[in-house]
Amino acid sequence: MGLGLNRRSLSGLVKNTGALSALVFCLLLLGCAGGEDITGNSSEGNTGSAQADGTNSMFPQKVTQNGLAIFGRTGVSSSFLTKVGTAYEAMLQASSSIDTGMRNSYNSTISSQYIYQRVGLGSPSNYSTMDGGASSPFDGNAVDYIWEGASGAEQIGEVLEHLLHTITAVGFKLTFSSAWDYNNKNSQLYKAMQQAIDVGDYDVSSYSDINVPEDYNRIITQEYAYWLILAEWDYFVETGNIQSGYGSGNEEFKLGKPSEIIARNPLGHQLYQDYVEKILSIPDKTLITSIF
Repeated sequence: MGLGLNRRSLSGLVKNTGALSALVFCLLLLGCAGGEDITGNSSEGNTGSAQADGTNSMFPQKVTQNGLAIFGRTGVSSSFLTKVGTAYEAMLQASSSIDTGMRNSYNSTISSQYIYQRVGLGSPSNYSTMDGGASSPFDGNAVDYIWEGASGAEQIGEVLEHLLHTITAVGFKLTFSSAWDYNNKNSQLYKAMQQAIDVGDYDVSSYSDINVPEDYNRIITQEYAYWLILAEWDYFVETGNIQSGYGSGNEEFKLGKPSEIIARNPLGHQLYQDYVEKILSIPDKTLITSIF
């Protein structure tokens, strides 16, 4: 969970208000090869007026970038949807570490499984309902929302965090189902996360009120994967995730540099080498900071 205002507010609710834990968990889920295509539909409401491209009255806008469908709710600017697409494209550039076969498998999963990203304006309070998604064939393969409305580091963190949630908790999970199985404590993902927890570098206490084991496992592993990748990319400064008193990291995840991951979370570094760097490229910082 990044340190932006919306995410930190939700985290505080999880920690301090047990009665709201189910609501907060829902908000965490909602919050939590190329070319671009932009399509649109009509007014906000329920998920009626479904179109063949998956748009409907709840999600009247859609951008497709590198096979990932990005749906926007009413009020989201078309320019912001395009920027989200640009950020995703920046993660899929050529680099010496890319494994073409693995990237092709990932891209195929994104397209064939109709994985998509939701985008909203401001916060959930701007909408009468958060119960719904894109229309068929885009059904359940989405996790949370990206929220438009911040600027600078906070907006960069918002975009990268939730794109990475979609990439890892859905895309990687469906493509590399054994290694990225968040419900298997012997999976490569879970073991890497557990190592960070055991040495005190990853604090999952803010998620303790999520009482459904499968939901809890998905949340703590997707947040771990986000922090791991962000540190390996050396992106903590650009996303505003350095907190005073925690060195290069923050109260939830203390490791903000690649060298720290290598030294203190070697299983995480191995996971990054085996999968992440073979599929994703480090997004150009000049580009990302210029568009947000």
